[in-house]
Amino acid sequence: MKVGFSFLCLFSCFNCKPADLCNAADVSSKCGILQLARPSPISSSAPTTPHCSPCKLFVTATGYNANLLGITGADSKCSSDTNKPTTGTYKALLVDDVNRRACTSTNCTSGGVLEQIDWVLAPNTSYESLNTSNFIFTSDQNGVFTNTLTNPFSAPTGIWTGIKNNPNWDWQTDATHTCSSWMDSVSANCGTYGVTTWTDSRSIAITSAYGNGGTLNNLLCVEQ
Repeated sequence: MKVGFSFLCLFSCFNCKPADLCNAADVSSKCGILQLARPSPISSSAPTTPHCSPCKLFVTATGYNANLLGITGADSKCSSDTNKPTTGTYKALLVDDVNRRACTSTNCTSGGVLEQIDWVLAPNTSYESLNTSNFIFTSDQNGVFTNTLTNPFSAPTGIWTGIKNNPNWDWQTDATHTCSSWMDSVSANCGTYGVTTWTDSRSIAITSAYGNGGTLNNLLCVEQ
């Protein structure tokens, strides 16, 4: 009987072969069982660490009306601007509450970075002027800043932002003043903007004032 079984195995080796003890794809093997028992990695919603330290800021050389072709159009304008260096990725500090957002509560105090969508500032990161290397600010743990800027962004000019023009730092989107998600060059008083020589919250949102869609304002571009 034993001889007959051995002869049968000789011609039926696939059925008689023991399980591969180290084949993760074989759930009957030791490695396969361990693979099934291993927990899946947990994805993190935390922002990625920027590739720059300190990171640079620049104001575009060109002014634009409020039809920026949306957030992606604004980012493209940062990428093609003559002030952009040959290296690095830059995005516009501009929000519309759908494609890009900083905060849904004042200064992101409720949910921190979880309130953000494709936000351009990283938490706890220093930023300086590309042109002068002057230090400007260090972001807080929520990826925003709420103190007086050490130096202004640039020589005086307006920058489209879409950020609520609260007399104090706020960082929420003024959803009714983003010039139709930055696609409107016609409507009056449709967009919020900052002025780059201020060092308080007016640097990102002038209080009680809005820009017309046809007004030419620049963009503040942030290294990623």
